[in-house]
Amino acid sequence: MSKLLLLRKSALILGLTITFGASAMDLPTIDDPVIQACVDRMMPTKTLSQGLSLRSFDDSGLIEESVARLYWGRDEKGKSRGVIRLSAPPSRKGLAVLMIESDADEPTMYWYIPDLKRSRRVTGQQLAFSMVGTDFSYEEFSHFQNTASEAQTKRVEDQTLNDIATYVFETTSTAADPQYSRILTFVDQARCVPLQTQFFAPNGELNKELIAAVDEIKPVGDRFIPHHVTMYDRKKNTRTELIIDDVEIDNDLSDAIFSLNRLDMAP
Repeated sequence: MSKLLLLRKSALILGLTITFGASAMDLPTIDDPVIQACVDRMMPTKTLSQGLSLRSFDDSGLIEESVARLYWGRDEKGKSRGVIRLSAPPSRKGLAVLMIESDADEPTMYWYIPDLKRSRRVTGQQLAFSMVGTDFSYEEFSHFQNTASEAQTKRVEDQTLNDIATYVFETTSTAADPQYSRILTFVDQARCVPLQTQFFAPNGELNKELIAAVDEIKPVGDRFIPHHVTMYDRKKNTRTELIIDDVEIDNDLSDAIFSLNRLDMAP
Protein backbone atom coordinates (compact mmCIF):
# COMPACT_ATOMS: atom_id res chain seq x y z
CA MET A 1 0.00 0.00 0.00
CA SER A 2 1.42 3.43 -0.95
CA LYS A 3 2.41 6.03 1.64
CA LEU A 4 -0.15 8.44 0.16
CA LEU A 5 -2.92 5.89 0.58
CA LEU A 6 -1.93 5.36 4.20
CA LEU A 7 -2.07 9.11 4.71
CA ARG A 8 -5.56 9.32 3.24
CA LYS A 9 -6.83 6.52 5.43
CA SER A 10 -5.33 8.13 8.51
CA ALA A 11 -7.03 11.43 7.75
CA LEU A 12 -10.37 9.67 7.69
CA ILE A 13 -9.66 8.03 11.04
CA LEU A 14 -8.96 11.50 12.41
CA GLY A 15 -12.27 12.86 11.19
CA LEU A 16 -14.31 9.91 12.40
CA THR A 17 -12.65 9.74 15.79
CA ILE A 18 -13.18 13.40 16.59
CA THR A 19 -16.83 12.97 15.67
CA PHE A 20 -17.83 9.78 17.45
CA GLY A 21 -15.11 9.68 20.07
CA ALA A 22 -16.57 12.60 21.99
CA SER A 23 -18.50 15.01 19.81
CA ALA A 24 -20.98 15.71 17.06
CA MET A 25 -19.39 18.46 15.06
CA ASP A 26 -21.86 18.08 12.21
CA LEU A 27 -24.90 19.03 14.32
CA PRO A 28 -26.32 22.56 14.10
CA THR A 29 -27.10 25.19 16.68
CA ILE A 30 -30.63 24.42 17.93
CA ASP A 31 -33.08 27.03 19.26
CA ASP A 32 -34.42 24.68 21.95
CA PRO A 33 -32.07 25.15 24.95
CA VAL A 34 -32.59 21.58 26.20
CA ILE A 35 -31.54 20.07 22.87
CA GLN A 36 -28.68 22.53 22.45
CA ALA A 37 -27.39 21.57 25.90
CA CYS A 38 -27.44 17.94 24.78
CA VAL A 39 -25.52 18.81 21.61
CA ASP A 40 -22.98 20.79 23.65
CA ARG A 41 -22.36 17.78 25.92
CA MET A 42 -21.00 15.86 22.94
CA MET A 43 -17.99 18.18 22.72
CA PRO A 44 -15.16 18.24 25.27
CA THR A 45 -14.71 21.66 26.81
CA LYS A 46 -10.97 21.84 26.15
CA THR A 47 -9.18 18.65 25.14
CA LEU A 48 -9.50 14.98 24.25
CA SER A 49 -6.95 12.18 24.14
CA GLN A 50 -7.75 8.57 23.24
CA GLY A 51 -6.37 5.36 21.82
CA LEU A 52 -8.01 3.71 18.85
CA SER A 53 -7.81 0.93 16.33
CA LEU A 54 -9.43 0.67 12.92
CA ARG A 55 -10.38 -2.76 11.60
CA SER A 56 -11.64 -3.35 8.06
CA PHE A 57 -13.63 -6.47 7.13
CA ASP A 58 -15.15 -8.08 4.05
CA ASP A 59 -16.85 -11.46 3.51
CA SER A 60 -13.53 -13.24 4.06
CA GLY A 61 -12.96 -11.64 7.47
CA LEU A 62 -10.44 -9.13 8.81
CA ILE A 63 -8.51 -7.35 6.04
CA GLU A 64 -6.27 -5.00 7.99
CA GLU A 65 -5.90 -3.12 11.26
CA SER A 66 -4.21 0.11 12.34
CA VAL A 67 -3.47 1.35 15.87
CA ALA A 68 -3.12 5.01 16.78
CA ARG A 69 -3.64 7.70 19.38
CA LEU A 70 -5.60 10.88 18.84
CA TYR A 71 -5.21 14.28 20.50
CA TRP A 72 -7.81 17.04 20.15
CA GLY A 73 -8.02 20.55 21.55
CA ARG A 74 -9.06 24.14 20.92
CA ASP A 75 -6.80 27.08 20.18
CA GLU A 76 -7.13 30.52 21.76
CA LYS A 77 -9.84 31.41 19.21
CA GLY A 78 -11.88 28.29 19.97
CA LYS A 79 -10.95 26.51 16.72
CA SER A 80 -10.59 22.72 16.78
CA ARG A 81 -7.19 21.08 16.30
CA GLY A 82 -6.56 17.36 16.06
CA VAL A 83 -3.50 15.13 15.69
CA ILE A 84 -3.44 11.40 15.08
CA ARG A 85 -0.24 9.36 15.42
CA LEU A 86 -0.04 5.79 14.16
CA SER A 87 1.94 3.18 16.07
CA ALA A 88 1.01 -0.02 14.18
CA PRO A 89 1.40 -1.87 11.91
CA PRO A 90 5.20 -1.36 11.63
CA SER A 91 4.85 -0.04 8.07
CA ARG A 92 2.76 2.90 9.39
CA LYS A 93 4.57 3.62 12.67
CA GLY A 94 5.36 7.32 12.97
CA LEU A 95 2.81 8.45 10.41
CA ALA A 96 0.98 11.52 11.72
CA VAL A 97 -1.87 13.72 10.53
CA LEU A 98 -2.70 17.25 11.73
CA MET A 99 -6.13 18.85 11.20
CA ILE A 100 -6.87 22.49 11.99
CA GLU A 101 -10.42 23.85 11.79
CA SER A 102 -10.74 26.61 9.20
CA ASP A 103 -13.29 29.22 8.19
CA ALA A 104 -12.96 27.89 4.65
CA ASP A 105 -15.07 25.05 3.23
CA GLU A 106 -12.61 22.41 4.44
CA PRO A 107 -10.14 22.12 7.31
CA THR A 108 -6.43 22.75 6.93
CA MET A 109 -4.68 19.37 6.99
CA TYR A 110 -1.08 18.16 6.93
CA TRP A 111 0.56 14.76 7.13
CA TYR A 112 3.99 13.63 8.23
CA ILE A 113 5.56 10.56 6.59
CA PRO A 114 8.66 9.31 8.44
CA ASP A 115 10.38 8.02 5.31
CA LEU A 116 10.24 11.51 3.77
CA LYS A 117 11.03 13.28 7.06
CA ARG A 118 8.80 16.20 6.21
CA SER A 119 5.19 17.38 6.30
CA ARG A 120 2.93 18.09 3.35
CA ARG A 121 -0.39 19.83 2.91
CA VAL A 122 -3.41 17.67 2.07
CA THR A 123 -6.28 19.02 0.00
CA GLY A 124 -9.90 17.92 -0.08
CA GLN A 125 -9.47 16.73 -3.63
CA GLN A 126 -6.73 14.35 -2.55
CA LEU A 127 -8.85 13.05 0.30
CA ALA A 128 -11.62 12.15 -2.13
CA PHE A 129 -9.71 8.94 -2.91
CA SER A 130 -9.34 7.83 0.70
CA MET A 131 -12.23 5.40 0.41
CA VAL A 132 -9.79 2.78 -0.91
CA GLY A 133 -9.34 0.14 1.78
CA THR A 134 -11.99 1.52 4.17
CA ASP A 135 -15.73 2.11 4.20
CA PHE A 136 -15.37 5.90 4.49
CA SER A 137 -15.40 8.48 1.72
CA TYR A 138 -14.42 12.16 1.78
CA GLU A 139 -18.05 13.28 1.60
CA GLU A 140 -18.69 11.36 4.82
CA PHE A 141 -15.57 12.91 6.33
CA SER A 142 -16.90 16.35 5.33
CA HIS A 143 -20.21 15.57 7.00
CA PHE A 144 -18.47 14.55 10.23
CA GLN A 145 -16.30 17.67 10.27
CA ASN A 146 -19.03 20.12 9.21
CA THR A 147 -16.95 21.19 6.20
CA ALA A 148 -19.54 20.57 3.52
CA SER A 149 -20.61 24.08 2.53
CA GLU A 150 -23.39 22.85 0.25
CA ALA A 151 -25.40 21.14 3.01
CA GLN A 152 -28.13 22.10 5.47
CA THR A 153 -28.99 20.40 8.77
CA LYS A 154 -32.25 20.62 10.72
CA ARG A 155 -34.05 18.80 13.49
CA VAL A 156 -36.84 16.45 12.35
CA GLU A 157 -39.34 14.31 14.25
CA ASP A 158 -37.97 12.40 17.25
CA GLN A 159 -37.80 8.63 16.94
CA THR A 160 -37.34 5.59 19.15
CA LEU A 161 -34.32 3.50 18.12
CA ASN A 162 -34.06 0.06 19.72
CA ASP A 163 -36.22 1.26 22.62
CA ILE A 164 -34.05 4.39 23.05
CA ALA A 165 -35.61 7.84 22.60
CA THR A 166 -33.55 9.88 20.12
CA TYR A 167 -33.39 13.33 18.64
CA VAL A 168 -33.13 13.10 14.85
CA PHE A 169 -31.21 15.52 12.62
CA GLU A 170 -31.44 15.55 8.83
CA THR A 171 -28.68 16.87 6.59
CA THR A 172 -29.56 17.51 2.94
CA SER A 173 -27.23 18.52 0.15
CA THR A 174 -27.79 21.32 -2.34
CA ALA A 175 -24.82 20.31 -4.48
CA ALA A 176 -25.41 19.54 -8.15
CA ASP A 177 -24.20 15.94 -7.93
CA PRO A 178 -23.95 14.84 -4.27
CA GLN A 179 -22.90 11.39 -3.15
CA TYR A 180 -25.73 11.49 -0.61
CA SER A 181 -28.97 13.41 -0.90
CA ARG A 182 -29.94 12.88 2.74
CA ILE A 183 -28.13 11.97 5.97
CA LEU A 184 -29.96 11.16 9.22
CA THR A 185 -28.27 11.32 12.64
CA PHE A 186 -29.95 9.76 15.70
CA VAL A 187 -28.84 11.11 19.11
CA ASP A 188 -29.65 9.40 22.41
CA GLN A 189 -31.75 11.93 24.32
CA ALA A 190 -30.70 10.75 27.78
CA ARG A 191 -26.97 10.29 27.24
CA CYS A 192 -26.48 12.82 24.43
CA VAL A 193 -24.58 10.35 22.24
CA PRO A 194 -24.86 9.80 18.46
CA LEU A 195 -26.22 6.25 18.11
CA GLN A 196 -26.60 5.95 14.36
CA THR A 197 -26.04 7.85 11.12
CA GLN A 198 -27.70 6.78 7.86
CA PHE A 199 -26.46 7.83 4.41
CA PHE A 200 -29.01 7.83 1.58
CA ALA A 201 -28.09 7.92 -2.11
CA PRO A 202 -29.83 10.36 -4.50
CA ASN A 203 -32.15 7.51 -5.59
CA GLY A 204 -33.33 7.12 -1.98
CA GLU A 205 -31.47 3.87 -1.23
CA LEU A 206 -29.71 3.42 2.10
CA ASN A 207 -26.04 3.07 1.17
CA LYS A 208 -24.25 3.15 4.52
CA GLU A 209 -24.91 3.14 8.25
CA LEU A 210 -22.62 4.21 11.07
CA ILE A 211 -23.76 2.52 14.29
CA ALA A 212 -22.51 2.80 17.87
CA ALA A 213 -22.57 -0.39 19.95
CA VAL A 214 -25.00 0.46 22.76
CA ASP A 215 -23.30 -1.84 25.28
CA GLU A 216 -19.98 -0.09 24.55
CA ILE A 217 -21.22 3.41 25.46
CA LYS A 218 -19.34 4.18 28.67
CA PRO A 219 -19.21 7.14 31.08
CA VAL A 220 -16.06 9.24 30.99
CA GLY A 221 -16.28 12.04 33.52
CA ASP A 222 -19.68 13.69 33.07
CA ARG A 223 -20.07 12.46 29.46
CA PHE A 224 -20.94 9.21 27.75
CA ILE A 225 -18.55 8.08 25.02
CA PRO A 226 -19.12 5.39 22.35
CA HIS A 227 -16.15 3.00 22.50
CA HIS A 228 -17.07 0.87 19.49
CA VAL A 229 -18.63 2.20 16.28
CA THR A 230 -19.00 0.45 12.93
CA MET A 231 -19.53 1.77 9.42
CA TYR A 232 -21.53 -0.69 7.31
CA ASP A 233 -21.47 -0.44 3.52
CA ARG A 234 -24.83 -2.03 2.67
CA LYS A 235 -24.09 -2.23 -1.05
CA LYS A 236 -20.65 -3.85 -0.81
CA ASN A 237 -21.39 -5.91 2.31
CA THR A 238 -18.24 -4.65 4.04
CA ARG A 239 -17.65 -2.90 7.33
CA THR A 240 -15.04 -0.88 9.18
CA GLU A 241 -14.90 -0.95 12.98
CA LEU A 242 -13.46 1.81 15.14
CA ILE A 243 -12.52 0.70 18.68
CA ILE A 244 -11.75 3.44 21.20
CA ASP A 245 -9.99 3.08 24.57
CA ASP A 246 -8.05 5.01 27.21
CA VAL A 247 -10.16 8.16 26.82
CA GLU A 248 -9.06 11.31 28.66
CA ILE A 249 -11.22 14.44 28.53
CA ASP A 250 -10.21 18.02 29.37
CA ASN A 251 -6.74 17.12 30.64
CA ASP A 252 -3.86 19.52 30.06
CA LEU A 253 -2.33 19.12 26.59
CA SER A 254 0.59 21.20 25.42
CA ASP A 255 -0.01 23.46 22.40
CA ALA A 256 3.19 21.97 20.98
CA ILE A 257 1.30 18.72 20.28
CA PHE A 258 -0.65 20.57 17.58
CA SER A 259 2.37 22.27 16.03
CA LEU A 260 3.23 21.46 12.42
CA ASN A 261 6.87 21.30 13.51
CA ARG A 262 6.10 18.58 16.06
CA LEU A 263 4.54 16.03 13.71
CA ASP A 264 7.79 14.10 13.59
CA MET A 265 7.96 13.69 17.38
CA ALA A 266 5.99 11.84 20.01
CA PRO A 267 4.24 14.27 22.41
